[in-house]
Amino acid sequence: MIRITQILKLPPETLNKALLLGGPGIGKTEITEQYARELAKKEGRTFVDLDLIDEELAHKLARDCEGYFVYMRVAAPHIFPEDVSIPKPLASGDVIDFLTPVRLKILSKCRGLFFIDEMTNVKRADQRVFFYSLVQEGKAGWSWRLSPDIIIVLAGNPPSMSADAEPLPAPLLNRLTVLNVEPPTVDEWCAYMNEKFGDAWERAVCDFLKESPSFLFEPPKEPEGLEAYPTPRSWTRLAVQLHILGGAKADEDLAAEVIYGNVGRSVGSKFLNFYLSKVPKEFFRKTSRVLEKI
Repeated sequence: MIRITQILKLPPETLNKALLLGGPGIGKTEITEQYARELAKKEGRTFVDLDLIDEELAHKLARDCEGYFVYMRVAAPHIFPEDVSIPKPLASGDVIDFLTPVRLKILSKCRGLFFIDEMTNVKRADQRVFFYSLVQEGKAGWSWRLSPDIIIVLAGNPPSMSADAEPLPAPLLNRLTVLNVEPPTVDEWCAYMNEKFGDAWERAVCDFLKESPSFLFEPPKEPEGLEAYPTPRSWTRLAVQLHILGGAKADEDLAAEVIYGNVGRSVGSKFLNFYLSKVPKEFFRKTSRVLEKI
């Protein structure tokens, strides 16, 4: 097993066609996007997230993507075989051609990274078979093929950590490099928070986790339930929310519920005691209408 942050050190040839298998909320999506951004910079290309571009740029890239590095994340359960090649009758004759959605057209021409998340949550058999040729040959449908310059990365959760996760078919696994990944260290998580949020997060969370690093990731004992649990993702959300609450001077009860709602009562109560010891008591005595800002 490797730490999720070690993915950044892999050459593209090793990461291509890899399945990142690890617990929910440990940073698989974040680290894959960071990998794409860093690789784009290393290659001297302009990074473009295909989820954030307008239609004008999308059509431009579909025609010519020289000098660009494209990134696209999609949840595997949302990919259906019929979405890739859309039939269209020709103006004359008794034949048809197949149209390709513009973002898939971009992936057929450009250098970039295609991140397929939630792979273990796919339920339909036809969807699973669809990924066989997509991973092995970069081909799907009648007319669409990925560019050979596209890196394919998949991610999923072990069934023991997700009620929706299921084992993958052996033929699909045989087409992948399965990398079992674990959470980052506390120091790595704190460095990530500083880089992404600057001063806009509550650093007491980092101080607490440095004293109790085992609480950074504590998966639930049951894969289903209504109790929150601590992961790097939920600590990130909590640290940002506490910063907002601090600026608005929330009361103690509200702060406690936000803590419990992100990391659960067991770990949350320990963090709350730590947090109260570091924050002046008058901070919690003033009420506020801050909840709608979270």
